[in-house]
Amino acid sequence: MEISPLVLANLNRWISHGVNPGHFLTAVLMNDLREAVVRADDDNLRALPEIVNWVRRNAPIGCWGSPQAVNRWRMSRRRAVHEPQIKG
Repeated sequence: MEISPLVLANLNRWISHGVNPGHFLTAVLMNDLREAVVRADDDNLRALPEIVNWVRRNAPIGCWGSPQAVNRWRMSRRRAVHEPQIKG
């Protein structure tokens, strides 16, 4: 099963900007299999192994793996967006 372009776009926005990817992908990122299965639509349920492999292979280690990692990533991306850049 192929990962939908929408799922990939949501994952990339999460990685780049900390934009909430939705309940299903948040559960995947938090490593909460039960919640991911409950929240998945039929297509994402079939693609779940590919989605998990994509995250494992492509997402920075700090943005997934546990609820704590996801919350830290969300906060770090928000700070990066809201803090002015200091140029030397």
